[in-house]
Amino acid sequence: MQVLTSQKFRLLVMLVSFIFASFSQAQAREKFVTFPAIGQCTGTYVRYRSDPDTESEIVGRLNAPERVVVFGQTAVDGEVWYEIGDPHGQDSAFVFGKYIKPLFNETSQQSPVHKLIFDILMSYGLTEEHDDYDGPNVRRKYDKAGNLVKIEAWREGCTFGDISIGDEVNKIEEVLGSPDSWDEEEWEYEIEDFEITFHLKNGKITRMIYEED
Repeated sequence: MQVLTSQKFRLLVMLVSFIFASFSQAQAREKFVTFPAIGQCTGTYVRYRSDPDTESEIVGRLNAPERVVVFGQTAVDGEVWYEIGDPHGQDSAFVFGKYIKPLFNETSQQSPVHKLIFDILMSYGLTEEHDDYDGPNVRRKYDKAGNLVKIEAWREGCTFGDISIGDEVNKIEEVLGSPDSWDEEEWEYEIEDFEITFHLKNGKITRMIYEED
């Protein structure tokens, strides 16, 4: 029988600790921290209901990768239900928690770029069917699931969160920090599958583009 040396034992403890920490962080990323937030459906024909109860009225169905606004959560018999904005109407509804994956919220616990994406999606309409944006005209594109995947804004009065057309370039850095790539005419920020681009002229923002791969 082989006996672990003290050095090997310490290495084993460090490895187990690292694995546990990574697992805990992954779990934390899969939970909503604050509300409102944006979540994504992970299932097919997922029913959402009038109340957090499997016997309540079925209001509609969701399919991956459809997105919803999550207003809060409640526990019923040990199971989590999320209160969501009905993607196909104006009232809220409830969906079984295991079918909704957290994407973005407005807290500082995520990066400034994450927070800006949350602000953009909440302002310009999360989905094609649930769109109440009434600001200046922008060019928008939706995927097959109806999710908003691209916005191009260039008119005066258009905003991405706290950043507006016509702002000085230093406003971008003030809100988002240093860009991932930049030159005199363009600043880009990338995170996961999302990209935000600012076009510049004479040190001022002339066009803003949000895009998801």
